[in-house]
Amino acid sequence: MGGVVDRVDRLQQQHRVLGFGYAVVRKYLDDGGGREAALITYYGFLSIFPVLLLGVTLVTRVLAARPDLRQRLITAFVPSSLQSSVESAAAAMPTSAVPLTIGIIGLLYSGAGVVFSAYHTLNHLAAVPYRLRHGIVEWLLRVLVVLVLLLAGVVAVGGLTVAVTAVPGLSAVPQAAALLGSWLIAYGVLLLAARLLLSRPAPVRSLWPGAALGATAVTAVLTVGAAVLPGLVRRAGAVYGSFAAVAGMFSLLYVLSLALVFAAEVAAVRQGRLWPRALDRDRPTAADARALALMAREQERDPADRIQPVTTRQESGPPG
Repeated sequence: MGGVVDRVDRLQQQHRVLGFGYAVVRKYLDDGGGREAALITYYGFLSIFPVLLLGVTLVTRVLAARPDLRQRLITAFVPSSLQSSVESAAAAMPTSAVPLTIGIIGLLYSGAGVVFSAYHTLNHLAAVPYRLRHGIVEWLLRVLVVLVLLLAGVVAVGGLTVAVTAVPGLSAVPQAAALLGSWLIAYGVLLLAARLLLSRPAPVRSLWPGAALGATAVTAVLTVGAAVLPGLVRRAGAVYGSFAAVAGMFSLLYVLSLALVFAAEVAAVRQGRLWPRALDRDRPTAADARALALMAREQERDPADRIQPVTTRQESGPPG
């Protein structure tokens, strides 16, 4: 058995694609990626309604004189299972300036949970030391800016869908155009969000692969979810009843969260050159030592803290 493991280990360390892929999976397990995805899913689910209500409220106010366009835009970015609830809540929002402003602030706070979770996940995956993370004021401001950016992206995707379907002569390509536009919007939102949420300088060259993979995941999940979820809910209704829509939405959010965590791990492994990793932990590589050092340094909390991992075994590079 040991000989098989040695051969597989040599193979993955000698081939860049295999070694990089294993390093991403290894870092995902080291970081508790499943737990991080679950937290994003939980807070994302709680943030869906406030974010959609914010979007509908703002669109309703801006397009008050264009009811047809307003309704088409709302239909484009609000899931059908939530439209009646969101529109009813939006209609109940106060109309005077001060109460409306207070209500919007409350919705921003309620919808920020998913961004709070994303902030902690990104900095954990990037192993940013606690002593270098943003203070509470800057942290809150960045989270709110990213929430507004996320809201703008949601509305922009809906607007793009409405615009593409309204242009004559595009009957053969509107779906492809909408998919490409949605991907570009998701890519821009994820790239900017990562720059804002990471508590250390992050050049675009280190973030773009993760943003590209994340945008692909967002576009795929939204497209497949819109096509598949209604059918799954109808078929599951006999067993789950009204809970079927909640369970289906939660499942899609978890799949999306997993994909985004893996995309962030790809960027972290690439930026830290954390590959190839060893299958045999008794013969660690230089990348194993770097990964261990990053995990240890993340725990630095006071300005004077400097943590160095203790290595008791001889590190090895990739086999020649």
